[in-house]
Amino acid sequence: MAGTAAPFSFRETMHLRAQEKALRLDADQTRLISELESLAAPLLAGRARFAGLYVWGRPGRGKSFIVDNFFASLPLTAKKRAHFHDFFRELHQRMVDKPLEQALRAQLGEARLLCFDEFHLHDPGDAMLAKKLLEVAQAMKITLILTSNYSPRELLSHPLYHELFVPSIALIEREMTIFALNGERDYRLDAGSDAGLFSKGVWLRPGTPAQREALGLATAHGEFAVTAGYHTFYAASPPEAVLHFTFAAICEAPTAVMDYLTLCETYSCWFIDGVPLLSRVSPAAAQRFINLIDVLYDKQRQLFISSAYSVAEMTGDVALDDIGRTASRLSQLRLIQEPVTG
Repeated sequence: MAGTAAPFSFRETMHLRAQEKALRLDADQTRLISELESLAAPLLAGRARFAGLYVWGRPGRGKSFIVDNFFASLPLTAKKRAHFHDFFRELHQRMVDKPLEQALRAQLGEARLLCFDEFHLHDPGDAMLAKKLLEVAQAMKITLILTSNYSPRELLSHPLYHELFVPSIALIEREMTIFALNGERDYRLDAGSDAGLFSKGVWLRPGTPAQREALGLATAHGEFAVTAGYHTFYAASPPEAVLHFTFAAICEAPTAVMDYLTLCETYSCWFIDGVPLLSRVSPAAAQRFINLIDVLYDKQRQLFISSAYSVAEMTGDVALDDIGRTASRLSQLRLIQEPVTG
């Protein structure tokens, strides 16, 4: 007679994952694991209800690591994981021929669990889509897990627009468990803490010909057309194994998140050349760079960057909300640096 399957234990799953990565889970992370385990039982029992967990905290504290492991290990087929940029890109495509609520219901499908990574709102248009997402998830009795670098009351923080999202903040605070994960340790700074392709990239400082040659990277030497959907951009060297852009071409030009997502479908290795101090470029260019790093990280594309500056220098004195997450992610890149002389 076949044996009965062991009951799902997320605590045990995370104990094993922590051992594999030689990590010691802190008290807050252990409490988060317990919160997630409490969501598993009704899901696996087939009880339909709206439930939610809003996990927020500084970059690198283990939010995505823990929630991603919960999603991957939970023996439930009716589940979806979504990243902010991808989710709204797909939703916009569905809204071409469907009203918003119908498009959302089609996108959520039969899912009973939605894990939504990096929930952040700076644009009022995105906020209205997120507002409807929360309402539809509640109506469909979906269990919703959100991770964010912001507390609910910091969402859509711009004073001109914040009031638009206040009813949704009230819904989050009323209907979801709010969990702050704000330990002192940034796990992304630990060597080997992320085995993904993104972290196998390199930060070249300053990006000399010798540094490039050692890694098989080109020097910018022209403009080479690259198409993303209906848009054409210009790479700094022939787009073959590596997609090579200057910072100016990809971030100072009017590019968008959908362009980066489209290019990621074709290119798994990127080289952004000549990244300046972000405090000295326009806020729009700096925000595009932040968005680009978000996409490359979520899609786990290998990234090479050349800059005359360190990550800390490059991201310092930038008055944009998401710059801390960008700095944390870029700190995973291996540094190749010319020795300081003189």
